[in-house]
Amino acid sequence: MASPKQAIAKAKSWLGIKEGKEADRIIIDPWNAKTGNHFKSKNVAWCAIFIASLLLQIHAAGYSLSSFCKTQRAYYKRNKRWIEPGKRPAAAYIIFIEGHEGIIISTSYTGKGVYISGNSLNAVRKSSFNWKTCKTSSGKKILGYGKPIYK
Repeated sequence: MASPKQAIAKAKSWLGIKEGKEADRIIIDPWNAKTGNHFKSKNVAWCAIFIASLLLQIHAAGYSLSSFCKTQRAYYKRNKRWIEPGKRPAAAYIIFIEGHEGIIISTSYTGKGVYISGNSLNAVRKSSFNWKTCKTSSGKKILGYGKPIYK
């Protein structure tokens, strides 16, 4: 089974991948093969697929393969691995933001954190957030955090 370090390393290795053939080959196609879908990054909002494909490819457990943020969020709540906003999340938790999600790569006691997400301006990018104010650097509201199962 996967570790949080493997999840973070995989996310970092995908930084800079842009929507299109590269995102399809590295991120979308492995997820399509598992789920039986036929999506391409140019015709789907792929931030949730980014997370599902990452966790699939490192062999994590306890996550949703859904292509929808809302469904993935509900999965963590239903399985009692949901952390409410305002609490400090750990690295490799999934951050859920209004209409978006990513994987946390670091947090500090001051409240600052960094996450990586797919389909952020049509690419895999780093962004920042503050877990104490429950906002991203762009002002979006943090809805909470999901905790995949790592070893």
